[in-house]
Amino acid sequence: MSNSAVYAGNDFDRNFCIESYGVRVRIESNDEALLEDAREVVRKAFVGNAEIIENGGADATLSYRIERLQRGKIALTLGGEYIPFGRSRRSFLKYFNSRLRLTVCEHAKSHVFVHAGVVAKNGKALVIPAQSFKGKTTLVAELVRNGAEYYSDEYAVLDENGLCHPFPRTLSLRWIDGAYRNAEIPAEEFGSIGFEAVPVGMVLLTAFEADAVWQPEILTVGRGVMGVIPHTIPIRANTEFSMAVLGIALSRAVFVKSSRGEAADFAKIILSFFDDVVG
Repeated sequence: MSNSAVYAGNDFDRNFCIESYGVRVRIESNDEALLEDAREVVRKAFVGNAEIIENGGADATLSYRIERLQRGKIALTLGGEYIPFGRSRRSFLKYFNSRLRLTVCEHAKSHVFVHAGVVAKNGKALVIPAQSFKGKTTLVAELVRNGAEYYSDEYAVLDENGLCHPFPRTLSLRWIDGAYRNAEIPAEEFGSIGFEAVPVGMVLLTAFEADAVWQPEILTVGRGVMGVIPHTIPIRANTEFSMAVLGIALSRAVFVKSSRGEAADFAKIILSFFDDVVG
């Protein structure tokens, strides 16, 4: 489908701008209800780290156009890419949430986002890089349940001084018991939440394997950083800044690699190892 589709309305004066981590994104629509949906997504997506500015401006490459088409269909245009969603408000909002956060993460001017789960203990962060659907949220939940402080199950947010900031939100737990399921559970239900920026004490490079045995291998800083780079969101858009921040944040971290089994079984083992090695 092309941009020549017939729209239900052509008035795109309805708009607002968000500013988050130094990035400004303009969001406009020809439908007030969809625009209000977008505002609600912003409020939840950035957990208090976004300011909504009515009628604000932004770089055109960071502008979202949300369109209500004929017969109630929805479409999104971003940077010339046209994405139809049919009438599915749920599909649209889920995609918009993910894409908007990714836009901010890629263009942030003062922080580097690493796709990772993060907990803290004794004032130091344990960072677990991993992509989606690799069990990091389940592992983070178990670590918090066993005494660690929750920081994030999605991003390690690193500043220019190398400190790791909390990015708290409800944990989206997924499991399969004959069917795919998804539950949004507040982190408070598992344990404590961290609020202060802390240095990185350990980076754990791990993946689930059935019947895995915990056999931690201590890596050199060079090998460890190479394991983090693929999970560093702005590494291509802003390579120099990303590498500089990683260098500062991870220079004193302990890098550990090991496969792991079920999160409930391994959480205590991992935290005990963290205490022994990091203190």
